[in-house]
Amino acid sequence: MHITAEKIKEAAEALESTELKSFMFQEPTAGPLTRRRRSSRSTGRSRRSTRGTRRSTRGTRRSTRRSTRGTRRSTRRSTRGTRRSTRRSTRGTRRSTRGTRRSTRGTRRSTRRSRRSTRRSRRSTRRSRRSTRRSTRRSRRSTRRSRRSRRSTRRSRRSRRSTRRSRRSTRRS
Repeated sequence: MHITAEKIKEAAEALESTELKSFMFQEPTAGPLTRRRRSSRSTGRSRRSTRGTRRSTRGTRRSTRRSTRGTRRSTRRSTRGTRRSTRRSTRGTRRSTRGTRRSTRGTRRSTRRSRRSTRRSRRSTRRSRRSTRRSTRRSRRSTRRSRRSRRSTRRSRRSRRSTRRSRRSTRRS
């Protein structure tokens, strides 16, 4: 039922007119007049209108409650969403910082390893140089010894020849 201003006016007029007039024009022995019957209809209409106003107020109250509940729920959802998004963003930033830390650690390790490998390679080159120097020295020594030994054998042969010659000469004489 839609409540309009005209219906409210009709209900007010019916309340004012019917009860007073029916009471004034009522005879002591006779029952209620025909107007009374009409007034009963009008009173029924007025009751209906009051019921309608009550229902409309209830409906407005319910609608306001629902709207407030909806706004509360929407605010809760929005706050939850913002919290989740902030948590996710913080997690993402933490993960990214961890990744950068890991990458920096990896680069440090790789640089350390490369430095160690370069040091080892340098050491190995030094050792190889030393070993080549030693081997060249040994080979030189061995060649010197072999030359000396050849000289000594030559000398010994000469000395043997000379002794033989001297012996022969002594025998002849």
